Amino acid sequence: MEIIEAVRSAIGPEMALGVRICGDELIEGGTTIDDAVKIAAGVEATGRVDYINTSIGVATSTLYMIEASMHIPPGYALFVPNAIRREVHLPVVGVGRFKDPQQAERALEEGHCDLVGVVRGQIADPDFAAKARAGAATDIRTCLSCNQECVGRMGLNRWLGCIENPRTGKEATPLPAPGVRGRRVLVVGGGPAGLQAASIAARRGHRVTLWEERPRVGGQVAVAASVPSRAEFLDVTRNLLAECERYGVEVRTGVVATGDLLCEEAPDAVVLATGARPQPPHWAGEASRVVDIRDVLEGRAEPVGDVVVLDDVGFHQATSTAELLAERGCSVELVTAGMVVGQDLGITLDMETFNVRAHELGIRQSTDLVVMGCEQRDDGGLALQILHHPTGEMRERRCDWVVCATHQAPNDGLWHELRAAPFEVHRVGDCVAPRRAHAAVVEGHRVGAAL
Repeated sequence: MEIIEAVRSAIGPEMALGVRICGDELIEGGTTIDDAVKIAAGVEATGRVDYINTSIGVATSTLYMIEASMHIPPGYALFVPNAIRREVHLPVVGVGRFKDPQQAERALEEGHCDLVGVVRGQIADPDFAAKARAGAATDIRTCLSCNQECVGRMGLNRWLGCIENPRTGKEATPLPAPGVRGRRVLVVGGGPAGLQAASIAARRGHRVTLWEERPRVGGQVAVAASVPSRAEFLDVTRNLLAECERYGVEVRTGVVATGDLLCEEAPDAVVLATGARPQPPHWAGEASRVVDIRDVLEGRAEPVGDVVVLDDVGFHQATSTAELLAERGCSVELVTAGMVVGQDLGITLDMETFNVRAHELGIRQSTDLVVMGCEQRDDGGLALQILHHPTGEMRERRCDWVVCATHQAPNDGLWHELRAAPFEVHRVGDCVAPRRAHAAVVEGHRVGAAL
Protein backbone atom coordinates (compact mmCIF):
# COMPACT_ATOMS: atom_id res chain seq x y z
CA MET A 1 0.00 0.00 0.00
CA GLU A 2 2.91 2.33 0.74
CA ILE A 3 4.42 1.57 -2.68
CA ILE A 4 1.11 2.26 -4.42
CA GLU A 5 0.82 5.60 -2.65
CA ALA A 6 4.41 6.57 -3.49
CA VAL A 7 4.09 5.65 -7.17
CA ARG A 8 0.73 7.36 -7.62
CA SER A 9 2.10 10.51 -6.01
CA ALA A 10 5.05 10.43 -8.40
CA ILE A 11 3.13 9.84 -11.65
CA GLY A 12 0.05 11.93 -10.93
CA PRO A 13 -3.63 11.13 -11.50
CA GLU A 14 -3.65 10.88 -15.33
CA MET A 15 -1.37 7.88 -15.92
CA ALA A 16 -2.78 4.35 -15.55
CA LEU A 17 -1.33 2.40 -12.64
CA GLY A 18 -1.64 -1.36 -12.21
CA VAL A 19 -0.53 -3.88 -9.62
CA ARG A 20 0.49 -7.42 -10.48
CA ILE A 21 -0.52 -10.04 -7.94
CA CYS A 22 0.64 -13.65 -7.86
CA GLY A 23 -2.35 -15.94 -7.50
CA ASP A 24 -0.43 -18.98 -6.29
CA GLU A 25 3.31 -19.27 -5.73
CA LEU A 26 3.01 -23.09 -5.87
CA ILE A 27 5.50 -23.54 -3.04
CA GLU A 28 5.09 -24.69 0.53
CA GLY A 29 4.29 -21.68 2.70
CA GLY A 30 3.81 -19.42 -0.32
CA THR A 31 0.87 -17.20 -1.11
CA THR A 32 -2.29 -18.96 -2.29
CA ILE A 33 -5.30 -17.92 -4.31
CA ASP A 34 -7.15 -16.97 -1.08
CA ASP A 35 -4.26 -14.66 -0.15
CA ALA A 36 -4.28 -13.14 -3.64
CA VAL A 37 -8.01 -12.35 -3.48
CA LYS A 38 -7.59 -10.57 -0.14
CA ILE A 39 -4.61 -8.59 -1.45
CA ALA A 40 -6.57 -7.59 -4.56
CA ALA A 41 -9.44 -6.32 -2.43
CA GLY A 42 -7.02 -4.25 -0.37
CA VAL A 43 -5.41 -2.84 -3.51
CA GLU A 44 -8.78 -1.80 -4.90
CA ALA A 45 -9.74 -0.20 -1.60
CA THR A 46 -6.89 2.32 -1.92
CA GLY A 47 -8.72 3.98 -4.81
CA ARG A 48 -5.33 4.71 -6.35
CA VAL A 49 -5.07 1.78 -8.80
CA ASP A 50 -6.66 1.39 -12.26
CA TYR A 51 -6.25 -2.34 -12.95
CA ILE A 52 -4.91 -5.59 -11.51
CA ASN A 53 -2.56 -7.89 -13.40
CA THR A 54 -2.00 -11.50 -12.39
CA SER A 55 0.73 -14.13 -12.40
CA ILE A 56 1.46 -17.61 -11.07
CA GLY A 57 4.57 -19.19 -9.58
CA VAL A 58 7.82 -17.70 -8.28
CA ALA A 59 11.00 -17.00 -10.23
CA THR A 60 12.93 -19.82 -8.54
CA SER A 61 11.55 -23.29 -7.93
CA THR A 62 8.30 -22.77 -9.86
CA LEU A 63 9.59 -20.61 -12.72
CA TYR A 64 8.53 -23.36 -15.11
CA MET A 65 4.90 -22.42 -14.34
CA ILE A 66 5.42 -18.71 -15.03
CA GLU A 67 6.75 -19.23 -18.56
CA ALA A 68 5.14 -22.60 -19.20
CA SER A 69 6.28 -24.75 -22.11
CA MET A 70 4.06 -26.53 -24.63
CA HIS A 71 3.45 -29.38 -22.17
CA ILE A 72 1.22 -27.09 -20.09
CA PRO A 73 -2.28 -26.36 -21.53
CA PRO A 74 -2.99 -22.81 -22.78
CA GLY A 75 -4.90 -20.68 -20.29
CA TYR A 76 -3.67 -22.82 -17.40
CA ALA A 77 -3.55 -19.85 -14.99
CA LEU A 78 -7.04 -18.45 -15.64
CA PHE A 79 -8.30 -19.59 -12.26
CA VAL A 80 -6.31 -16.70 -10.77
CA PRO A 81 -8.04 -13.73 -12.51
CA ASN A 82 -11.34 -15.60 -12.30
CA ALA A 83 -11.17 -15.68 -8.51
CA ILE A 84 -9.93 -12.09 -8.19
CA ARG A 85 -12.51 -10.75 -10.64
CA ARG A 86 -15.35 -12.10 -8.48
CA GLU A 87 -14.06 -10.01 -5.56
CA VAL A 88 -13.08 -6.69 -7.17
CA HIS A 89 -14.52 -4.28 -9.73
CA LEU A 90 -11.23 -3.16 -11.26
CA PRO A 91 -10.30 -4.62 -14.68
CA VAL A 92 -8.29 -7.83 -14.21
CA VAL A 93 -5.66 -9.15 -16.63
CA GLY A 94 -5.39 -12.88 -17.28
CA VAL A 95 -2.19 -14.55 -18.51
CA GLY A 96 -1.02 -18.06 -19.30
CA ARG A 97 0.27 -19.17 -22.72
CA PHE A 98 -2.26 -17.60 -25.03
CA LYS A 99 -1.19 -18.63 -28.54
CA ASP A 100 -3.88 -17.05 -30.67
CA PRO A 101 -6.68 -14.47 -30.44
CA GLN A 102 -9.38 -17.16 -30.34
CA GLN A 103 -8.06 -18.43 -27.02
CA ALA A 104 -7.99 -14.87 -25.68
CA GLU A 105 -11.55 -14.17 -26.88
CA ARG A 106 -12.76 -17.37 -25.23
CA ALA A 107 -11.23 -16.33 -21.89
CA LEU A 108 -13.01 -12.98 -22.11
CA GLU A 109 -16.35 -14.46 -23.18
CA GLU A 110 -16.27 -16.99 -20.34
CA GLY A 111 -15.70 -14.20 -17.84
CA HIS A 112 -12.30 -15.28 -16.55
CA CYS A 113 -10.75 -11.83 -17.05
CA ASP A 114 -11.26 -8.37 -18.56
CA LEU A 115 -7.96 -8.15 -20.44
CA VAL A 116 -5.48 -10.73 -21.72
CA GLY A 117 -1.71 -10.45 -21.45
CA VAL A 118 0.38 -11.95 -24.27
CA VAL A 119 4.19 -11.84 -24.10
CA ARG A 120 5.78 -14.72 -26.00
CA GLY A 121 3.05 -14.55 -28.64
CA GLN A 122 4.12 -10.97 -29.42
CA ILE A 123 7.78 -11.96 -29.46
CA ALA A 124 6.92 -14.49 -32.17
CA ASP A 125 4.76 -11.97 -34.03
CA PRO A 126 4.86 -8.28 -33.02
CA ASP A 127 1.74 -7.74 -35.16
CA PHE A 128 -0.27 -10.22 -33.05
CA ALA A 129 -2.81 -7.62 -31.90
CA ALA A 130 -2.92 -5.71 -35.20
CA LYS A 131 -3.59 -8.87 -37.22
CA ALA A 132 -6.27 -9.98 -34.76
CA ARG A 133 -7.97 -6.59 -34.93
CA ALA A 134 -7.84 -6.66 -38.75
CA GLY A 135 -9.52 -10.07 -38.87
CA ALA A 136 -6.32 -11.76 -40.07
CA ALA A 137 -5.77 -14.08 -37.13
CA THR A 138 -4.74 -16.95 -39.41
CA ASP A 139 -1.77 -14.86 -40.56
CA ILE A 140 -0.33 -14.71 -37.05
CA ARG A 141 2.96 -16.53 -36.58
CA THR A 142 1.86 -18.46 -33.49
CA CYS A 143 4.25 -19.03 -30.59
CA LEU A 144 5.45 -22.60 -30.03
CA SER A 145 6.00 -22.17 -26.28
CA CYS A 146 9.29 -23.99 -26.87
CA ASN A 147 11.19 -21.42 -24.75
CA GLN A 148 14.38 -22.11 -26.70
CA GLU A 149 15.30 -18.63 -27.84
CA CYS A 150 13.25 -16.32 -25.61
CA VAL A 151 13.31 -17.70 -22.07
CA GLY A 152 16.33 -19.87 -22.88
CA ARG A 153 18.43 -17.02 -24.23
CA MET A 154 17.49 -14.56 -21.49
CA GLY A 155 18.34 -17.21 -18.92
CA LEU A 156 21.85 -17.29 -20.40
CA ASN A 157 22.03 -13.46 -20.45
CA ARG A 158 21.97 -13.42 -24.26
CA TRP A 159 19.96 -11.28 -26.68
CA LEU A 160 16.31 -12.16 -27.07
CA GLY A 161 15.46 -14.45 -29.97
CA CYS A 162 12.64 -16.60 -31.33
CA ILE A 163 12.59 -19.81 -33.37
CA GLU A 164 9.57 -18.47 -35.25
CA ASN A 165 10.86 -14.97 -35.95
CA PRO A 166 14.43 -14.48 -37.22
CA ARG A 167 14.09 -10.71 -36.75
CA THR A 168 13.43 -10.93 -33.01
CA GLY A 169 16.26 -9.17 -31.18
CA LYS A 170 17.60 -7.80 -34.46
CA GLU A 171 14.89 -5.29 -35.31
CA ALA A 172 17.38 -2.40 -35.39
CA THR A 173 19.58 -4.19 -37.95
CA PRO A 174 18.34 -3.29 -41.45
CA LEU A 175 17.94 -5.96 -44.09
CA PRO A 176 20.17 -5.66 -47.14
CA ALA A 177 18.77 -3.59 -49.99
CA PRO A 178 16.85 -5.75 -52.48
CA GLY A 179 18.95 -6.86 -55.44
CA VAL A 180 17.59 -7.53 -58.89
CA ARG A 181 13.97 -8.60 -58.49
CA GLY A 182 12.37 -11.47 -60.35
CA ARG A 183 15.25 -13.91 -60.15
CA ARG A 184 14.36 -17.58 -60.49
CA VAL A 185 15.24 -19.26 -57.20
CA LEU A 186 15.06 -22.97 -56.49
CA VAL A 187 15.10 -24.15 -52.87
CA VAL A 188 15.86 -27.81 -52.16
CA GLY A 189 14.44 -29.04 -48.86
CA GLY A 190 11.20 -28.27 -47.05
CA GLY A 191 12.38 -28.08 -43.45
CA PRO A 192 12.43 -24.80 -41.51
CA ALA A 193 15.60 -23.55 -43.25
CA GLY A 194 14.23 -24.14 -46.74
CA LEU A 195 10.76 -22.80 -45.99
CA GLN A 196 12.18 -19.65 -44.42
CA ALA A 197 14.58 -19.05 -47.32
CA ALA A 198 11.77 -19.57 -49.83
CA SER A 199 9.27 -17.30 -48.08
CA ILE A 200 11.60 -14.34 -47.58
CA ALA A 201 12.99 -14.62 -51.13
CA ALA A 202 9.47 -14.61 -52.57
CA ARG A 203 8.46 -11.75 -50.31
CA ARG A 204 11.35 -9.71 -51.72
CA GLY A 205 10.23 -10.19 -55.28
CA HIS A 206 11.79 -13.42 -56.59
CA ARG A 207 10.08 -16.32 -58.38
CA VAL A 208 10.63 -19.21 -55.98
CA THR A 209 10.08 -22.95 -56.29
CA LEU A 210 10.68 -25.31 -53.38
CA TRP A 211 11.39 -29.02 -53.87
CA GLU A 212 10.87 -31.55 -51.09
CA GLU A 213 11.60 -35.23 -51.66
CA ARG A 214 9.11 -36.45 -49.05
CA PRO A 215 5.33 -36.39 -49.44
CA ARG A 216 5.08 -33.41 -47.07
CA VAL A 217 7.23 -30.55 -45.90
CA GLY A 218 8.51 -30.18 -42.35
CA GLY A 219 11.86 -31.94 -42.24
CA GLN A 220 12.99 -33.00 -38.81
CA VAL A 221 10.47 -30.65 -37.21
CA ALA A 222 7.73 -32.97 -38.45
CA VAL A 223 9.62 -35.91 -36.95
CA ALA A 224 10.03 -34.18 -33.58
CA ALA A 225 6.36 -33.17 -33.54
CA SER A 226 5.23 -36.76 -34.13
CA VAL A 227 5.69 -37.33 -30.40
CA PRO A 228 2.33 -36.39 -28.82
CA SER A 229 3.85 -34.21 -26.12
CA ARG A 230 5.70 -32.18 -28.79
CA ALA A 231 2.91 -31.81 -31.36
CA GLU A 232 2.83 -27.99 -31.14
CA PHE A 233 6.38 -27.86 -32.45
CA LEU A 234 4.93 -28.49 -35.91
CA ASP A 235 3.57 -24.92 -35.83
CA VAL A 236 6.99 -23.66 -36.94
CA THR A 237 6.68 -25.32 -40.35
CA ARG A 238 2.92 -24.78 -40.55
CA ASN A 239 3.44 -21.05 -40.10
CA LEU A 240 6.32 -20.95 -42.59
CA LEU A 241 4.36 -22.96 -45.16
CA ALA A 242 1.47 -20.47 -44.81
CA GLU A 243 3.91 -17.63 -45.50
CA CYS A 244 5.23 -19.44 -48.57
CA GLU A 245 1.70 -19.80 -49.89
CA ARG A 246 0.95 -16.16 -49.11
CA TYR A 247 3.93 -14.92 -51.13
CA GLY A 248 3.46 -17.27 -54.06
CA VAL A 249 6.12 -19.94 -53.53
CA GLU A 250 5.49 -23.02 -55.66
CA VAL A 251 5.91 -26.03 -53.34
CA ARG A 252 6.48 -29.38 -55.01
CA THR A 253 6.72 -32.52 -52.89
CA GLY A 254 7.98 -35.95 -53.94
CA VAL A 255 10.82 -34.43 -55.99
CA VAL A 256 14.27 -35.99 -55.55
CA ALA A 257 16.80 -33.30 -56.46
CA THR A 258 19.98 -34.28 -58.29
CA GLY A 259 22.77 -32.19 -59.70
CA ASP A 260 21.75 -32.99 -63.26
CA LEU A 261 18.11 -32.11 -62.61
CA LEU A 262 19.07 -28.78 -61.07
CA CYS A 263 21.33 -27.95 -64.00
CA GLU A 264 18.51 -28.76 -66.40
CA GLU A 265 16.27 -26.28 -64.55
CA ALA A 266 18.97 -23.59 -64.98
CA PRO A 267 17.80 -21.33 -62.13
CA ASP A 268 19.49 -18.07 -61.20
CA ALA A 269 20.16 -19.33 -57.68
CA VAL A 270 19.80 -22.54 -55.69
CA VAL A 271 19.44 -22.73 -51.91
CA LEU A 272 20.26 -26.12 -50.47
CA ALA A 273 18.41 -26.98 -47.25
CA THR A 274 18.91 -30.74 -47.43
CA GLY A 275 19.19 -31.30 -43.69
CA ALA A 276 21.13 -33.98 -41.86
CA ARG A 277 21.19 -37.75 -41.65
CA PRO A 278 21.55 -40.05 -38.64
CA GLN A 279 25.10 -41.09 -37.87
CA PRO A 280 25.46 -44.45 -36.10
CA PRO A 281 27.85 -44.43 -33.12
CA HIS A 282 31.28 -45.92 -33.70
CA TRP A 283 30.70 -48.70 -31.19
CA ALA A 284 27.48 -50.01 -32.77
CA GLY A 285 29.17 -52.25 -35.33
CA GLU A 286 26.69 -54.44 -37.18
CA ALA A 287 24.20 -54.70 -34.31
CA SER A 288 20.77 -54.45 -35.95
CA ARG A 289 19.03 -53.45 -32.74
CA VAL A 290 21.09 -50.29 -32.27
CA VAL A 291 18.93 -47.68 -33.99
CA ASP A 292 18.55 -43.92 -34.17
CA ILE A 293 15.64 -42.01 -32.62
CA ARG A 294 14.58 -41.07 -36.15
CA ASP A 295 14.27 -44.77 -37.00
CA VAL A 296 11.78 -45.05 -34.15
CA LEU A 297 9.85 -41.85 -34.82
CA GLU A 298 9.68 -42.47 -38.57
CA GLY A 299 8.51 -46.06 -38.11
CA ARG A 300 11.55 -47.98 -39.41
CA ALA A 301 12.18 -49.62 -36.04
CA GLU A 302 9.77 -50.73 -33.30
CA PRO A 303 11.75 -51.53 -30.15
CA VAL A 304 10.13 -53.75 -27.54
CA GLY A 305 11.12 -55.09 -24.14
CA ASP A 306 14.06 -53.60 -22.26
CA VAL A 307 15.27 -50.48 -24.11
CA VAL A 308 18.25 -48.24 -23.41
CA VAL A 309 17.86 -44.72 -24.82
CA LEU A 310 21.24 -43.02 -25.18
CA ASP A 311 21.26 -39.24 -24.71
CA ASP A 312 24.34 -37.73 -26.35
CA VAL A 313 22.58 -34.49 -27.32
CA GLY A 314 21.05 -33.32 -24.04
CA PHE A 315 17.72 -32.11 -25.34
CA HIS A 316 14.23 -33.32 -26.31
CA GLN A 317 15.43 -35.94 -28.79
CA ALA A 318 16.19 -38.59 -26.18
CA THR A 319 13.65 -37.66 -23.51
CA SER A 320 10.62 -37.42 -25.81
CA THR A 321 11.50 -40.71 -27.52
CA ALA A 322 11.95 -42.36 -24.13
CA GLU A 323 8.46 -41.20 -23.14
CA LEU A 324 7.00 -42.54 -26.37
CA LEU A 325 8.61 -45.95 -25.88
CA ALA A 326 7.51 -46.14 -22.23
CA GLU A 327 3.95 -45.30 -23.27
CA ARG A 328 4.16 -48.20 -25.75
CA GLY A 329 4.98 -50.56 -22.89
CA CYS A 330 8.79 -50.72 -23.06
CA SER A 331 10.97 -50.77 -19.97
CA VAL A 332 13.14 -47.70 -20.57
CA GLU A 333 16.43 -46.50 -19.14
CA LEU A 334 17.88 -43.15 -20.24
CA VAL A 335 21.69 -43.17 -20.24
CA THR A 336 23.93 -40.13 -20.66
CA ALA A 337 27.57 -39.17 -20.24
CA GLY A 338 26.43 -35.90 -18.69
CA MET A 339 25.58 -35.16 -15.10
CA VAL A 340 21.89 -34.76 -15.99
CA VAL A 341 19.68 -36.45 -18.56
CA GLY A 342 18.35 -33.89 -21.06
CA GLN A 343 20.53 -31.20 -19.52
CA ASP A 344 19.28 -28.37 -21.77
CA LEU A 345 15.68 -28.98 -20.70
CA GLY A 346 16.55 -26.88 -17.68
CA ILE A 347 17.15 -23.84 -19.90
CA THR A 348 13.73 -24.15 -21.57
CA LEU A 349 11.93 -24.90 -18.27
CA ASP A 350 10.98 -28.42 -19.41
CA MET A 351 13.06 -30.33 -16.87
CA GLU A 352 10.56 -30.30 -14.01
CA THR A 353 7.58 -31.49 -16.02
CA PHE A 354 9.67 -34.12 -17.83
CA ASN A 355 10.83 -35.58 -14.52
CA VAL A 356 7.23 -35.83 -13.31
CA ARG A 357 6.18 -37.65 -16.48
CA ALA A 358 9.28 -39.87 -16.44
CA HIS A 359 8.54 -40.92 -12.87
CA GLU A 360 4.94 -41.74 -13.74
CA LEU A 361 6.10 -43.83 -16.72
CA GLY A 362 8.81 -45.64 -14.75
CA ILE A 363 11.67 -44.27 -16.89
CA ARG A 364 15.02 -44.75 -15.17
CA GLN A 365 17.78 -42.16 -15.55
CA SER A 366 21.49 -43.02 -15.37
CA THR A 367 24.22 -40.40 -15.65
CA ASP A 368 28.04 -40.21 -16.04
CA LEU A 369 28.02 -43.27 -18.32
CA VAL A 370 29.76 -43.70 -21.69
CA VAL A 371 28.98 -46.64 -23.97
CA MET A 372 32.30 -48.09 -25.15
CA GLY A 373 31.22 -51.23 -26.99
CA CYS A 374 28.33 -53.47 -27.98
CA GLU A 375 27.92 -57.19 -28.67
CA GLN A 376 24.87 -58.89 -30.14
CA ARG A 377 23.86 -61.89 -28.03
CA ASP A 378 22.72 -65.21 -29.44
CA ASP A 379 19.13 -64.46 -28.42
CA GLY A 380 19.19 -61.24 -30.46
CA GLY A 381 19.63 -58.97 -27.45
CA LEU A 382 22.55 -56.67 -26.78
CA ALA A 383 25.36 -56.51 -24.23
CA LEU A 384 26.73 -53.00 -23.77
CA GLN A 385 30.13 -52.24 -22.28
CA ILE A 386 29.68 -49.02 -20.33
CA LEU A 387 32.28 -46.83 -18.66
CA HIS A 388 31.42 -44.93 -15.49
CA HIS A 389 33.79 -42.11 -16.32
CA PRO A 390 34.16 -40.49 -12.86
CA THR A 391 35.59 -43.75 -11.46
CA GLY A 392 36.84 -45.63 -14.53
CA GLU A 393 34.68 -48.63 -13.63
CA MET A 394 33.49 -50.77 -16.56
CA ARG A 395 30.01 -52.28 -16.46
CA GLU A 396 27.92 -54.54 -18.63
CA ARG A 397 24.33 -53.63 -19.41
CA ARG A 398 22.14 -56.20 -21.12
CA CYS A 399 19.08 -55.02 -23.00
CA ASP A 400 16.88 -55.82 -25.99
CA TRP A 401 17.35 -52.58 -27.95
CA VAL A 402 19.42 -49.37 -27.90
CA VAL A 403 17.94 -46.16 -29.30
CA CYS A 404 20.49 -43.40 -29.89
CA ALA A 405 20.05 -39.65 -29.77
CA THR A 406 23.46 -38.79 -31.16
CA HIS A 407 24.90 -36.00 -33.30
CA GLN A 408 23.97 -36.23 -36.96
CA ALA A 409 26.02 -35.74 -40.13
CA PRO A 410 25.24 -32.99 -42.69
CA ASN A 411 23.46 -34.23 -45.78
CA ASP A 412 25.75 -32.17 -48.03
CA GLY A 413 26.25 -34.39 -51.08
CA LEU A 414 24.47 -31.96 -53.42
CA TRP A 415 26.54 -29.07 -52.11
CA HIS A 416 29.76 -30.78 -53.15
CA GLU A 417 28.25 -31.91 -56.45
CA LEU A 418 27.25 -28.36 -57.37
CA ARG A 419 30.45 -26.57 -56.47
CA ALA A 420 31.14 -25.88 -60.18
CA ALA A 421 27.51 -25.19 -61.16
CA PRO A 422 26.82 -22.25 -63.53
CA PHE A 423 24.49 -20.59 -61.00
CA GLU A 424 24.66 -19.33 -57.43
CA VAL A 425 24.54 -22.09 -54.83
CA HIS A 426 23.91 -21.42 -51.14
CA ARG A 427 23.34 -23.81 -48.26
CA VAL A 428 21.48 -23.28 -45.01
CA GLY A 429 20.52 -25.22 -41.90
CA ASP A 430 21.67 -28.70 -40.99
CA CYS A 431 23.39 -29.38 -44.31
CA VAL A 432 25.92 -26.77 -43.17
CA ALA A 433 26.17 -28.25 -39.66
CA PRO A 434 23.42 -30.02 -37.69
CA ARG A 435 22.00 -27.70 -35.03
CA ARG A 436 18.61 -26.64 -33.72
CA ALA A 437 15.69 -25.06 -35.54
CA HIS A 438 16.59 -21.46 -34.68
CA ALA A 439 19.88 -21.66 -36.57
CA ALA A 440 18.06 -23.08 -39.58
CA VAL A 441 15.46 -20.30 -39.60
CA VAL A 442 18.04 -17.53 -39.10
CA GLU A 443 20.26 -18.86 -41.89
CA GLY A 444 17.30 -19.37 -44.23
CA HIS A 445 16.22 -15.78 -43.63
CA ARG A 446 19.72 -14.39 -44.10
CA VAL A 447 20.31 -16.15 -47.41
CA GLY A 448 16.79 -15.56 -48.72
CA ALA A 449 17.02 -11.83 -47.97
CA ALA A 450 20.43 -11.54 -49.64
CA LEU A 451 19.47 -13.09 -53.00
